[in-house]
Amino acid sequence: MIAATNGNSMGTRLALLEPPYQQLTAITMGWKPASLPPQGLALVWWLTDGVEQAREMDWLNCRVPGLPVIVVLPSAREIGRAAPLLGRLPDLHPRAVLPEGPLATPAHLCQLLRFPPQQIPEGVTGYLMRRGLIQSQALRNAVRRIFQLAPETRSIAKLARRLYTSRRTLGRCFSSAGLPVPSHWLQFGRLLQVAMNLQNDQANIFRIASSVGYPDGFTASNQMMRLLGVRPSHVRRCLGWEWIVEAWLQREVHTGGIDVQRYSHAVRDYVPG
Repeated sequence: MIAATNGNSMGTRLALLEPPYQQLTAITMGWKPASLPPQGLALVWWLTDGVEQAREMDWLNCRVPGLPVIVVLPSAREIGRAAPLLGRLPDLHPRAVLPEGPLATPAHLCQLLRFPPQQIPEGVTGYLMRRGLIQSQALRNAVRRIFQLAPETRSIAKLARRLYTSRRTLGRCFSSAGLPVPSHWLQFGRLLQVAMNLQNDQANIFRIASSVGYPDGFTASNQMMRLLGVRPSHVRRCLGWEWIVEAWLQREVHTGGIDVQRYSHAVRDYVPG
């Protein structure tokens, strides 16, 4: 692969952004991450010709879960050539769509990757819907509320009260859907907040963990290792939130928290061989 430190100055239209985020690396269609989920990686795509790049669009639409894509548009005088694919860009659910120029540098792209959705509960719930794991409006509402309440809620009993339901009813809602039990969603919601704070705040893990209700940094670190398989230092080094969601899903698959028969279309890459 070719280093392309100045965007597409070397002619590449597809590039990889990866830690430590100091340069872009040119790739071609068919590239695959070394491991799943792709931790801290992002794809950058320069759209210049809407006819010639249709196959690249198809390839990007089939990318592995947890891999965000950033689209860079051509200059205003060249935008007409990209027109055939502009209407399909929402299908990619891009992290950002940028104009050609200084915004498409590794330093700026790194900042884009660092920032979570403006509304984390809505962003993560929408992502899980696109992944095919949330298939009803009732479940969507429950998951969104859990992510909203997670930073300030310590127990399932309190969560159930805040959702105006019983623990048993809440549990049945998730078990009948073949998804992790509510306590796991609550734990993950808290850890996701810790992860986002780690990536956007230079405070130490003890202070960040305390702000989300953990008694100390060791507890948060140990739970992160148990639920995600990584330590806080890794989360701080590998930016982005999609891969963190995928790491949790992978862990739930391995521990039996997700019905892999029912959701084989979504989690087949995580089912042990």
